[in-house]
Amino acid sequence: MIDESAPQYTFLGRYAGFVTRLVAFVIDRAIVAIIVFIAVWAIEWLMNAFEINILLFAEGKEWQIPLVLGVGIYLGVRLIYDIGFWLLAGQTPGKRVLGVRIVRTDGKRLNFWNALRRVIGYIVSSILFLGYLWILFDNRRQGFHDKLAGTMVVYAWPEDELKGTFVRDK
Repeated sequence: MIDESAPQYTFLGRYAGFVTRLVAFVIDRAIVAIIVFIAVWAIEWLMNAFEINILLFAEGKEWQIPLVLGVGIYLGVRLIYDIGFWLLAGQTPGKRVLGVRIVRTDGKRLNFWNALRRVIGYIVSSILFLGYLWILFDNRRQGFHDKLAGTMVVYAWPEDELKGTFVRDK
């Protein structure tokens, strides 16, 4: 069901480049890092307040508890953050700040399976960052994760924000 009250977006036909996508990625990862830091801090505080002792770790290796908590929470938060924003808004907060959004190659919104393939593609793209560097050389500025998920990142703004801002040559 399509929400008629939702803003309509105009796709400018320009694919988002490497630097734009990198800045959006850094913004998103900073947000996730802050969430993870607060969550780990709160869990450790609760464990200390209620004197909960996890016996999984040997004496003298207390640093492992926040590390394991942090990694687990990071993976969970990042998965929920990325997939949630992609499905609900078609863009993460970092992408919204830079005026780009993720769409399928047919121009439609992502579905859960596209989003899941994109997350898996992020993991593969992270190997030596080759999947991300692919964006520099691809005609449609798609990284490996985009190719795998059948997505692309394009510049897009609500139609009412475009009025009067520029004139396109014909």
